[in-house]
Amino acid sequence: MKRFLFLVVVGLSVSCKKDPIQYTFTGNVDESAGNSNLSGCEVELRQKLYDGTVASNFYTMAGSYTTAADGNYEITFDREKVVDFKINFSKDGYFTEEQIIQSADVSTEEPKVVNETLDPKSWLTFHLVNIGGLTTDEFTMIHYNFRTGCEGCTVNDYFYYTGIVDSTFTITTTGGVYAKYARNNPGSAVWTTDSAFMTPFDTVLVNINY
Repeated sequence: MKRFLFLVVVGLSVSCKKDPIQYTFTGNVDESAGNSNLSGCEVELRQKLYDGTVASNFYTMAGSYTTAADGNYEITFDREKVVDFKINFSKDGYFTEEQIIQSADVSTEEPKVVNETLDPKSWLTFHLVNIGGLTTDEFTMIHYNFRTGCEGCTVNDYFYYTGIVDSTFTITTTGGVYAKYARNNPGSAVWTTDSAFMTPFDTVLVNINY
């Protein structure tokens, strides 16, 4: 009697799930006053998406990271159909910075490197006193290189103070640099130019009597 050997081959069906396609943003954050890496900086990355063929008017959060002592960050997230990206860099005591990155400048093939430098805040308090005490007196100041366009900041322009002045005001500006200003006393043809070194995270007081 012949014997037959039957071989039963069992086919195993293996499903292969592909890894998601992702974007990676990386970079370094430092600070301008000491030219050193900045730890504790909150890096928030948002993206403006397409809804079908229509671009959204709003940014949605894609990821965030808080820098350590080396000032480096890395944010990885799944790729979507994006108009552009917005990266916000912030830390208490520093001016917040923001960068807009177009989607055409970002690839899934390699990380997108975005570095940033934050400026420390400082405050300059002027105390102006008209010791002459005439209502017709006009005192003039010029601000030269103060930081502009931020809350509490000034504009670089002429400022006029008329009458019996006893005024105190504070200006927010960049720390670690000199703030330059000039003043002209009432009835004088001579301008006096001066500056104050803005100690980071501190308030500098300038008294001007005229």
